[in-house]
Amino acid sequence: MNTPPVARIGIIGLGATGSAAARRLLASGLPDLALTVFDKVPAHCEPFRGSATLAVSAQEALLESDLLLLALPAAREIDRTLERFSDGQVGVEVRGKLIWNLRARPQAPAGLREAVEAAGADYVPDHAGAAQLEDLLRRRFDAARARAVAAAMLGA
Repeated sequence: MNTPPVARIGIIGLGATGSAAARRLLASGLPDLALTVFDKVPAHCEPFRGSATLAVSAQEALLESDLLLLALPAAREIDRTLERFSDGQVGVEVRGKLIWNLRARPQAPAGLREAVEAAGADYVPDHAGAAQLEDLLRRRFDAARARAVAAAMLGA
């Protein structure tokens, strides 16, 4: 008997946007959700203790996730998290992951999507509709989990 894959989702940044995303995912009833959260202010992670793994670093949250939600306040924090320096390339291992910048307008660093895709990951564009999002999610999760994540994140 095959066990269904776990939905491994990470959130980096637990201000209003990241915390809301975490609450929606936890409330979605998504079976086998493995949520990992990180914020540079550890107290921001505490409301999720017992429901999510509290990562000690952004890199741990990235490593433990197939879908990474970036809820960071500005381009600089995104670049630091993905180790994008003067060459603009992603320096951390993201191959096979799906990266979603939840605060894409106007905070997305220049060339972020291209850099993420060049590093072997997929990127959720800020204008993604439900169908496109589900397609991207199905590359990581089964159809039911993809629908559930999309519904939770899009508020459907």
